[in-house]
Amino acid sequence: MLITNGNGTVPDMEVVANGIDLWVEQAGDGDGPPILLISGADSPCLRWTPAYLDPLVVAGMQVIRYDLRDVGRSQVIAHDQPYRLDDLAADALGVLDAMGLRSAHVVGRSMGAMIGQVLALEHPDRVRSLTIVSSTPGLGDPRLSAAADEVVDSLAERLFQPPPRDDDARLDWVIDGYRIFNGPGFAFEEALQQALARSEIDVAWRPETGHGVAVNASPSRLDRLGEIAVPTLVVHGDADGVFGMDHARALHTGIAGSELWVVPGLGHELPDALAPAFTDRLLAFLAHVP
Repeated sequence: MLITNGNGTVPDMEVVANGIDLWVEQAGDGDGPPILLISGADSPCLRWTPAYLDPLVVAGMQVIRYDLRDVGRSQVIAHDQPYRLDDLAADALGVLDAMGLRSAHVVGRSMGAMIGQVLALEHPDRVRSLTIVSSTPGLGDPRLSAAADEVVDSLAERLFQPPPRDDDARLDWVIDGYRIFNGPGFAFEEALQQALARSEIDVAWRPETGHGVAVNASPSRLDRLGEIAVPTLVVHGDADGVFGMDHARALHTGIAGSELWVVPGLGHELPDALAPAFTDRLLAFLAHVP
């Protein structure tokens, strides 16, 4: 199944949000409850695959995903113009404004969930609910664990490599990057990752973005979690090598009334094999949101 608007196409558009040109895609019932999907760092919105989108559309949701600034078809920001998570949150608000939406259910993955936290803290009237997937309340906060050594070593090795120069090398580079995050509970989906990487390269592949700077330059939210009052679901893998389980527990205990779903064997990835359980859990959670 492909997500459609009823006539066999996926509506997409370029909008100006917070002064930035952003690529936005919408699917499902335009009158249904809106759900905004926010990708992780360096990831275009196509990383929210049909396996995750289709069940939400079938459930009657209005599903919106967009390319963050600096990735995919959205505007590239000059390296001498750094930004922070609050700027990315302002982009997300601009997307909602462009779609004519006062508020939405916000589902973010990794950095996307950090953006969601900023939205819930600074603009709670725009957030109907918050789902935090594989994320943290504060990257670099000394009260929270660092990434696993093997992940740090693998990422550091990639950082000092020259960027790949041709499409075949880029394809391998993108796929190998996602392989680093895979947990032991889910087989690496080679064919899917090949297809996603190819689409990513065909659309607009970029070796560098400002996302890492944005995350590292933004303050920890650990001491402010008690201010988040919107219904919240925390989803985390017990084999996440980027953000250990203490990050998930901090989010859960810090956000009053939040739900915590720990996925056995899940690393810092969002495999299609998890999609049925994920969307079932998400829809059950949303069913109880006022």
